[in-house]
Amino acid sequence: MAEPFLIAVPDDRLATIRAKVEAFDWSSMPDAGEWRSGVGLADLKRLVDHWLTRYDWRAHERRLNALPQFTARVQGQRLHYIHVRGDGSRPPLLLLHGWPGSFLEFESLIAPLVADGHDVVIPSLPGYAFSGRPLSPIGPRQTAELMHGLMVDLFGARRYLVQGGDWGAAIGGWMAHAHPEAIAGLHLNMVLLQAEDAVPKKPDELAWAARRAELTKQETGYSLEQGTRPQTLGVAMSDSPVGVAAWILEKFGAWADVPRDTHGRPDLWQAFDEDLLITNIMLYLVEGAFVTSTWMYRGRMLEDSGKFPAGTRIKVPTAIAAFPDPVFPPPPRSHTEKTYNVVQWTEMAAGGHFAALEQPGLLLADMRRFFASRSVSDKAPKRSTALRTAGVLTATLAAAAAYTRATVRRIEQDVPADGRFIDVAGARLHYVDRGTGPTIVMIHGLGAQLRNFSYGVADALADDYRVILVDRPGSGYSVPTGEQPGILRQSAIIAALIDRLALDRPPLLVGHSLAGAVALGVATHHPGSVAGLALLAPMTQPPRSMPAALAQGIEDRSSARTLFANVLGTPISRAAYGLRWGKIFAPDPVPADFATRGGGALGDRPVSVNAALVELASADVDLAAIAGRYGALTIPVALLFGREDQVIAPATDGDRAAAAIPGASLEMTDGGHMLPVAHPQATAAFIRRCAERMVK
Repeated sequence: MAEPFLIAVPDDRLATIRAKVEAFDWSSMPDAGEWRSGVGLADLKRLVDHWLTRYDWRAHERRLNALPQFTARVQGQRLHYIHVRGDGSRPPLLLLHGWPGSFLEFESLIAPLVADGHDVVIPSLPGYAFSGRPLSPIGPRQTAELMHGLMVDLFGARRYLVQGGDWGAAIGGWMAHAHPEAIAGLHLNMVLLQAEDAVPKKPDELAWAARRAELTKQETGYSLEQGTRPQTLGVAMSDSPVGVAAWILEKFGAWADVPRDTHGRPDLWQAFDEDLLITNIMLYLVEGAFVTSTWMYRGRMLEDSGKFPAGTRIKVPTAIAAFPDPVFPPPPRSHTEKTYNVVQWTEMAAGGHFAALEQPGLLLADMRRFFASRSVSDKAPKRSTALRTAGVLTATLAAAAAYTRATVRRIEQDVPADGRFIDVAGARLHYVDRGTGPTIVMIHGLGAQLRNFSYGVADALADDYRVILVDRPGSGYSVPTGEQPGILRQSAIIAALIDRLALDRPPLLVGHSLAGAVALGVATHHPGSVAGLALLAPMTQPPRSMPAALAQGIEDRSSARTLFANVLGTPISRAAYGLRWGKIFAPDPVPADFATRGGGALGDRPVSVNAALVELASADVDLAAIAGRYGALTIPVALLFGREDQVIAPATDGDRAAAAIPGASLEMTDGGHMLPVAHPQATAAFIRRCAERMVK
């Protein structure tokens, strides 16, 4: 029977770990050659310094406890797992991690997959994190039986999907081998198992085998030690948190797809932040799981499960996401197909061994494409129907396109650009720069423009501060230089703008509505760019307002999206102008001059419709990634909501963000969602208080 579970590490256990980290004798560690001889000491010291001076386990514990966690006994083995329920429209999905990873790897994928309709189950492997220790070493084949037993206990006879890398790929493979009738699809980002008689023959297969053999000599000493003498290693590591950190950090550095200098030093901080790495390491320490996590290697040797028996053919439909893993390169498709029923193969441009952490967007998109291919689609309309409607449709589209062109000309005459332009990586940005003093940068919400701050907010601050109002890419008069960026890519563009402005010190960043998410992305993914955040009715949590399949289609099909925006976007947006803004402003009235003074009409142009579609489509995935880093924020963050906001619920996006972000403050004021326009005095006073505390 499943029992709810909360992580609650005793204070004395945390104190013991910290004391041992503090007591580590660095003088006993001469340099044997940095990363060419193991973990780089400089990077390890950086991690340990962050651990002792800035890391807060309790903040991450609180974040992880927001996920529904359980424990259950399966065939006598205690298993810890996350189970987030979807609406049941898609098969349940089992996500399997490996070593030296944890359930933490999949955190940013949960929300979008649940939004797709899947129940998402993420177990800790036996002997890992909060799963119980096996009585003796077990390997991937026996673990596969436990995982299948867990899914049967949860879902009965319903077929399910499996995704895995590293040990997860081996376990998933054995599950598909033993229970093909139960598994609807197998998605792997590593090919770890093949049939014993799958012999390389083609030139590219032989080249891969030769490279793999050379890498095996160079990179798998850890595997031999863990597979043959895990007990000796366990004794050495059981009393040394820094030793465990070094053992694990080396693999993240060696196995990630990151740049390396001439001495082989990986820029692992490009792919991972310190808090993420330490939290993953802590999952091996708080329950002493490092010792038994290595037993999987011993178990594989004992049960001889490193290969499928000769003649094996995995019949379950299989997708391979072939990431350029620097140590475990994927075999050619032709070789993989000797064992697996490969129905989808994707050569990934970037991402290494830890795909869910390094390139979660690529992995998620590939999973969605594969899982959608297993569903049944409606038949296309009969050709005769299409022929009967073709003439009407063509005439309608032509009229809509002509209306759009005329309307855009009129809008841009009524609401011209009133600032200057600057080119940064990813966009040509339109902005207004006023006043002198400490800098405040302001970015507007969805379908809006920098004139949203023209109802008194900018005027009230420009006497004492340098106020920079920015049109986000695709909004107002800012234009992306490539594809329309979503939320996180816009965060990178705003960070690039701040860097390009060459300010004497980081600014206060103000974000309204969806731009609150962009501002949070700047703070979480580009630390050091801003001194603090003042967020106005911000979107801080994945909204889950758009079906995942639709969101993916909007992001992937740029040509169709652009065609829709250029032909139908403006007529639809203009027709809904009053209703749309009425609901956004409610209960406050929409100002009569908002279309021009507030820039509202600019949101009806095709470029703005296109931008809004992409921003909404990216919200679930990008905000999940941003929210996952809230606990690591060290800058001051303040949030202001209208008590009667009917667009973004203060109880959700306000309370949850304030609880997750260390030291964050939450204030309430009268009014609805459009605070900068409808309540400029209260808004300006809030920003001024933030500026006095954060940048003066």
